[in-house]
Amino acid sequence: MKKLFLLCPAKVNLTLQVLKKRSDGYHEIYTIFQKVSLYDEMEVELKPCGFELEFFSEEKIPLEENLIFKAYKKAKEVLKFKDGFKVKVKKAIPCGAGLGGGSSNAGVFLKGLARLLQIPAEKIFPIAKRLGADIPFFLMKEGSCIGKGIGDILSAYPSFPAWYVIVYPGFKISTAWAYNRLNVREKREPVIYSSDVPPWEQPQGLINHFKPLIFRHYPVLKEIENWLKKSGAIATGLSGTGSSLFGIFPKKPENFSENGLNIFKNNGKIFLASSLSGEEDLP
Repeated sequence: MKKLFLLCPAKVNLTLQVLKKRSDGYHEIYTIFQKVSLYDEMEVELKPCGFELEFFSEEKIPLEENLIFKAYKKAKEVLKFKDGFKVKVKKAIPCGAGLGGGSSNAGVFLKGLARLLQIPAEKIFPIAKRLGADIPFFLMKEGSCIGKGIGDILSAYPSFPAWYVIVYPGFKISTAWAYNRLNVREKREPVIYSSDVPPWEQPQGLINHFKPLIFRHYPVLKEIENWLKKSGAIATGLSGTGSSLFGIFPKKPENFSENGLNIFKNNGKIFLASSLSGEEDLP
């Protein structure tokens, strides 16, 4: 086996609570990650040496700053292999949208690398943790996890069946900017979510500490949230630090109208996806 065809799922954060800023500059969080059926497509081919990376995307993606390239370099440094890889990625997940596209690409690439080189999966997790806080989640077989620490301490959480209407407003929000503007000074205790019922049915709702800040700076997101509610969403949320919003529907929404949603002139997009319960859901 020298070539793999892989799917890289998007994620949403059902909750994102920022608990404290650490001395190393990172933030302790409590979050619930949920994989959804919006995918980038990836082809990973083993070759004798070197590294090639090609994107098929509406957006320009700097290759040397890309997490896949960084994952390859870090894996080669740690695992000492001599093999090379040719990677092609067809993008569907918008960049800088809070949907984990780059992290998913890196995590799935590492899984593919491990399969092609017959490396045990446990050797890949430390590499993923060093690359980015969200990346270890995409190595997990579960569809949903609670993330603690900086998001890299993971425990399984039920993947409750639901449909998601995800709205990307056509602009990016910098995660670093959002954390700096949040300016956490005092330690907070997390509001814990039960695993007995979906988070959106619990009294606290879908807490995201960034939501007031992000909505204040980007008023159009409030308009999108209102549109989602009018379209029948039983709950809405901001994914990560944004910019994407999602509405949750108990059944697949049919014939919802895009009237009143003024995002398309900015290259905004709407995606319909369902929750993934684990790797068995990948087509």
